[in-house]
Amino acid sequence: MRLRMQRKTYSSFPKVVLPVLALAASAGLAHATTISASGVDWTRGESIWIDEYGTPQQAYFAGVIFITLDQDGQQFDRDTLCVDLFTDIYLGNTYATQLFQPSQIPGRDLEQVSWLVDNALLPTQDNQYSSVLPQSDWVTTPAQGAGIQLAIWDITSNNGDGLFAGSVQASTVPGEETDPAVVAWAETYEALSAGKRSDMAYVYQNWDPGSLAPAQMLEGPLFTDAGPKPDPPAPEPVTCGLVGAALVGLGLVRRGRPKAVRH
Repeated sequence: MRLRMQRKTYSSFPKVVLPVLALAASAGLAHATTISASGVDWTRGESIWIDEYGTPQQAYFAGVIFITLDQDGQQFDRDTLCVDLFTDIYLGNTYATQLFQPSQIPGRDLEQVSWLVDNALLPTQDNQYSSVLPQSDWVTTPAQGAGIQLAIWDITSNNGDGLFAGSVQASTVPGEETDPAVVAWAETYEALSAGKRSDMAYVYQNWDPGSLAPAQMLEGPLFTDAGPKPDPPAPEPVTCGLVGAALVGLGLVRRGRPKAVRH
């Protein structure tokens, strides 16, 4: 996903997604909830190189993303990570959002991601939650933040096939290599979460309220501040199936183009 500073057209998104989002937007949701990506956490993320479909690309940022939710005039701050590698979201733009539990969106291994978020990210921000992982594995450094994000991209985009296979890989091009510390943490987080499942984290399915074009899907831990919660399970929950523009998650930047947080 790219976190961008300027608006872009969404003509590359599959047209089949738009009617689904239109249905969700008009389905009479209980609350009008919006989301804005308000920033990134450089203490839990960093710029890295990745191999995207065989081409090295520099990710301006990979790691923890700050978002602000607004529901019925109340605002709630959250920490999240990207789910999709190839979908944009713009810093400061407001998007419509619908919340889901990971199990409500099949085929993306989001319950494995939830387990990672619950045990490696959540305990660092809310000490009422425990973790089965030692504190040394919690996301507290830039390399750990970028590593868990890289692991999530591989889990959700490549079925966890490994960081040197699939649509997104660790780059080995001389001078443009993925930070070895990030690769090591990504491999650690994939190994720790293999076969593990949790449904406690929240998935944020986002779209532009005007065009109904999909925006980056995010996943973040549960908070106990009476903020927005997932709607009851629906027969056909909104799913993302996005293959759009070939630029990375929350914010990849191609050299010579306007700054975009590609993730």
